[in-house]
Amino acid sequence: MIKKTEYSGYELYTISSDELEISVTTLGATLTRVSFRGSDNLVLGYADAEGYLSHNSYVGAVIGRYANRIAGSAFTLNGSEYHVTPNENGNQLHGGPQAFDRRRWEAAVVDESSVCFTLHSADGDNGFPGAMTASVTYSVEGSAFRMDFSGKAEADTIFAPTTHTYWKLGSTCARGLSLTINSDRYLPVDDELIPTGEQKDVAGTGFDFRQSRQIRDFYDHCFILRSGEPALVLSDGAVTMELSTDFEAVQMYTGPVNGFDGFPGAALEPEFCPDSPNRPEFESPVLRAGEIFGKYIEYSFS
Repeated sequence: MIKKTEYSGYELYTISSDELEISVTTLGATLTRVSFRGSDNLVLGYADAEGYLSHNSYVGAVIGRYANRIAGSAFTLNGSEYHVTPNENGNQLHGGPQAFDRRRWEAAVVDESSVCFTLHSADGDNGFPGAMTASVTYSVEGSAFRMDFSGKAEADTIFAPTTHTYWKLGSTCARGLSLTINSDRYLPVDDELIPTGEQKDVAGTGFDFRQSRQIRDFYDHCFILRSGEPALVLSDGAVTMELSTDFEAVQMYTGPVNGFDGFPGAALEPEFCPDSPNRPEFESPVLRAGEIFGKYIEYSFS
């Protein structure tokens, strides 16, 4: 079932099954609410659109064109160097200033359990080449919901979206949630949170989540996923979330969030590896003209 309501000058779509209900707004194609079997909201969210616009923590938003960091805000594509708009220490983070998370997306109901959100991005948008159309379809079935990302560009470009949802489940603090990540390797970073080029084994480190354990520390790191599902499992003891995806990696952030006290949620962002336009060892984020991009993230609850 789908319900459409007004949301501070934007639209809010609530998609529900007998067990699960999610709400998504046309501001940033942002996931504002997840409720499982009548629970309180399992994700961080602000009270209204102004809350999302007045803070800069990307809460619940779809990120683009490029999720995570591009070192030096530059990359080479087809022999030409492109300079994208920096917004963090000379690097670009999450597509640059006023990126996909701040835009008004167009929404269209696909069927009784799915809504597609679409955004047109002009050639040169924050420095990225090629006009393109990006979309994400949210679908609910039973105790699960899914995000299907799609994109098509008029010229070769870089495209690597994600969702920046902060999960809290029934807790008020990320540190204490139990987490399993299907990963043997993580990416060490420098002082600007750019990968150093190493891929380190998680064994014997604070990055080893191959067996379920509580989050106790600060993380803003990328974990390279092994094949197999689920990619990760998060639990507060009452609700368990399993995440499956065909993205190469997941970024975990457990620090402060603007507008909230303490460490209120864990951002778990399936994505391409950070700085992948400049790192040939990672999956390429290049989207060729006329090709169709496709990736998915699925969340199931018990």
